[in-house]
Amino acid sequence: MMYKKLLSLRRFFTTKEMSKTKLKRINLLLLFSLVWILQAIISVFFAVLGNDSELMIKGHIFNIVSVSAILFLLYKKKYEIASVLFMLLVVLTVLLFTNFIAPRAYGEYHYLHISLLMLVLTDNKILIYSSFIISYIGFALPNKILGIYPETYFADPFSSFIFFLVTFLLVYFFKVNNLKNEKLLEEKQHELEALNNFQSQFFINISHEIRTPLTLIKGEVDKLKEIPSANRIEQKLNNQIDRIKNIVDDVIDLSKMDNTSFKLNLKTIDLKELVSKVFVSFQPLFYQKNITFKCIHSSENYFITADEVYLERAINNLVLNAYKYTEINGVVSLKIAIENNQVLFIITDSGIGIPKQEINKIFDRFYQVDNDINKSGGSGVGLSFSKEIIELHKAKIEVNSQPNIGTTIQLFFPFANGYVKDNFITETNPEEQKNRQLSKVKSSTKKVLIVDDSYEMRKYLKEILFEYTCIEAVDGLEALSLLKKPNTIDLVISDYMMPKMNGLELLKNIKLLPQNCPVLMLTARTDYKSKLEVLKLGVTDYLHKPFEKEELLIRVKNILKQESKKVKFLLKEEIPESEVKANSAWIEKLKTYIKEHCSNPKLNQEEIAENFNLSKSSFYRKVKMETGLTPNGYITEIKLQEARNIVESNHQITLKELAYKVGYLHTSYFVTKYEKRFGKHPLNK
Repeated sequence: MMYKKLLSLRRFFTTKEMSKTKLKRINLLLLFSLVWILQAIISVFFAVLGNDSELMIKGHIFNIVSVSAILFLLYKKKYEIASVLFMLLVVLTVLLFTNFIAPRAYGEYHYLHISLLMLVLTDNKILIYSSFIISYIGFALPNKILGIYPETYFADPFSSFIFFLVTFLLVYFFKVNNLKNEKLLEEKQHELEALNNFQSQFFINISHEIRTPLTLIKGEVDKLKEIPSANRIEQKLNNQIDRIKNIVDDVIDLSKMDNTSFKLNLKTIDLKELVSKVFVSFQPLFYQKNITFKCIHSSENYFITADEVYLERAINNLVLNAYKYTEINGVVSLKIAIENNQVLFIITDSGIGIPKQEINKIFDRFYQVDNDINKSGGSGVGLSFSKEIIELHKAKIEVNSQPNIGTTIQLFFPFANGYVKDNFITETNPEEQKNRQLSKVKSSTKKVLIVDDSYEMRKYLKEILFEYTCIEAVDGLEALSLLKKPNTIDLVISDYMMPKMNGLELLKNIKLLPQNCPVLMLTARTDYKSKLEVLKLGVTDYLHKPFEKEELLIRVKNILKQESKKVKFLLKEEIPESEVKANSAWIEKLKTYIKEHCSNPKLNQEEIAENFNLSKSSFYRKVKMETGLTPNGYITEIKLQEARNIVESNHQITLKELAYKVGYLHTSYFVTKYEKRFGKHPLNK
């Protein structure tokens, strides 16, 4: 306990950049010094009480002052000087006390400390061996010269040398072994970190590889909307796309769970409502396979604390697993009950069952039981994802199964504490009109640079953006060379992950060009870190794959319209480029201020201009030259961007809560604004 308290002081004496070995040595030096000061203070106290010699008291006081100086050097980060002075002080103290201050007290054995401390504080073999020789000479020689002890009282040279040598070699042996073990541990740690990084990157790459063709498939499926008789085909294909997307999401979320920053968005929910929702969504699937599908529960509520989105996905995987392994004419039932003051959710199937020796392995990542069904496909991800999500909810999962009889999975959830049921308000997302009529296309001279290493994706984007002049680039390097040419590009649509130069690097380089072109980033990466990187660099907009083509068209139209207004204003006002660049840093401060106050429904340009000590006309000019928007338009833009960030990080937020968070009192007005800006309903994730 005392050791831990002493080490808590190390934050004043060490730095984060230190190696582990150096940090450990400084910790030990700090500990030795603090213990020495404490011992010296106690010795002074007893020396005064015992009327010891004045020289004895002065010797201890000298040590207190000297060790305090060493601590001061440590505080000032002068580690090498502090270490040298510490060793010199040890040698000097032992020499003075054993020979002059307190002779004949058998303190000579303290000479052992010299070589042992040197072993701890350095790896320099010359210093280590020299300290051993000095320590033994210091032990044996003074008595020969000064005759402090009679020969019969003092250890003979051979015995004392063996004693010193054995002690030294023992400590040296343990030190060498400890260093070897530490090195092995460090290597293993690096290997694990490298493996973990490789695994995470693998998941991200696989996500990208799958989401890109999914986007293309979805684009082709959308063409079926033009054929009235193909509605059922379109629906089935979209269901399969969603199913593939869910598998990808499970894999990505598994990699996120390895990160300590992964958190659930917990709130109190009624498990019965969630299970009923799952039951209804799976009914058609079970009906097609002629499996009896039942849901059993009482009329009471079963309130638990959960992340509704993740828990629903976990339960979906378990139900889908029961469906997969239950043959035609079988039975699958869902049941909710209360047992031992817990909410019990049971999934029972009459499927093929699991061998006893396999039950403990079914939740391992990528593991699959060896059976005919698994040989035909499967990722081995769903059950692992479900178990980890359920355990994050502080719930327990139990599996009982017998081959050819069936499987029962039981989930035990703790009740939510002190909950009073609120009225659940479900916001229904309006279905987008299937035959949305686009306004008559006018010939456009706007040039859009499409940057993607996938030929199919570039082709698909060109089909969507047929009203614009599209130029292609296969990676960031080619795009950058095109952007440096006089041929003006009005908008860059770039993929995130590409060879040679990815979207993030391209965005950095675009920001350095004289003509700063707006960038729309298309990305399969939905993790917060990636999104934060592009937002920090000032990307104009970003869109997750797979996306709806109408949504992309609206985003492109809004960006080009905003950029056109900006260019017209700069030309009309004849604003020099130097003033525009100087204004960029200020606009970031403005953006931060609006974000901090966006929940205020009365936030307006007059209030903001006053805060920045600007006149209304100066404020208008500064906002317009950077964004092409009026001040009120820019305030709306930042509020809507913040709304999108909120809804992407909190999937369970209600429409009313979201509107209030960004300063809108009327949800219908907020939805209209959001759909106009982003091409979709705020809660249509």
